[in-house]
Amino acid sequence: MPELPEVELVRRALAQEVEGATIEAVAFSDFVVNGHQIGRRTIVKEDLGAFGPRVHGAAIRKIGRRGKYLYFIMEKSGEVFHMISHLGMSGAYFVRDSVESITDANYRKHWQVVFRLADGRALIYCDIRRFGEMATVGRMGDFPPFTRMAVEYTDPDSLPEFLDRAKAPANSNKAIKAVIMDSSVIPGVGNIYASEALFTAGILPTRKAGNVSVARLVDLHRAITDVFNLSIESGGSTISDYRGVSGEKGSMQDRFNIYQKKTCRACGGPIRTKTIATRNTFYCTRCQR
Repeated sequence: MPELPEVELVRRALAQEVEGATIEAVAFSDFVVNGHQIGRRTIVKEDLGAFGPRVHGAAIRKIGRRGKYLYFIMEKSGEVFHMISHLGMSGAYFVRDSVESITDANYRKHWQVVFRLADGRALIYCDIRRFGEMATVGRMGDFPPFTRMAVEYTDPDSLPEFLDRAKAPANSNKAIKAVIMDSSVIPGVGNIYASEALFTAGILPTRKAGNVSVARLVDLHRAITDVFNLSIESGGSTISDYRGVSGEKGSMQDRFNIYQKKTCRACGGPIRTKTIATRNTFYCTRCQR
């Protein structure tokens, strides 16, 4: 699943490509249409008969990111609204002349929504595993996941909020890895970067959050910040399906210290694995405590 760095990279690329563009038509794949016909609301989490006409003719004024979500600020006939998008496990946006011009055959096959732009290009959402989501809302505050989300890691209030929420009584008996993957504590941390940040901070992912000192939590917040920034500099992580807007792969996977490793890069000892918060977790009992 794309995590914060990958979504931020998509945001930056899309901002350069389509901010200011106007949507003149919308098309849905048979998979999306058939899903909606049987009541599943596949990909588009609102009625297609409402979503299509709402975005048709709208100008894309700005593209932002909140945690692992993208949001498109749209304007149409003086009305400002938002399209919220989550990439799910394997979602990707491409800006091309047509679906046929997407070079990766797997993504080309699994296009889901095409926004035809007034300048002749197309903003194409592809999703191989088809867990992605998009929907329109009037205001950001109308989207429930945003109402409970902590501030972004780049915000000056992130560290004090992180310390306060990580130390909250409700989290004291939870594994620290599960806590930092909660967007109400810090947004955007998924399985990969949780493992990497905990290794950098020298904290066992199984340790209860209530037993992690404030000083070590400060180190952990710094480690999360550092691994996010390093991943953005590296173009994100391409484990299997992640692609940038131009179809490029990231190289952060070549810089992992512990995720999916067999031996520890620091001490040479064996890497152990354990399921935490339903995800496979990698850690070193020599370097983490």
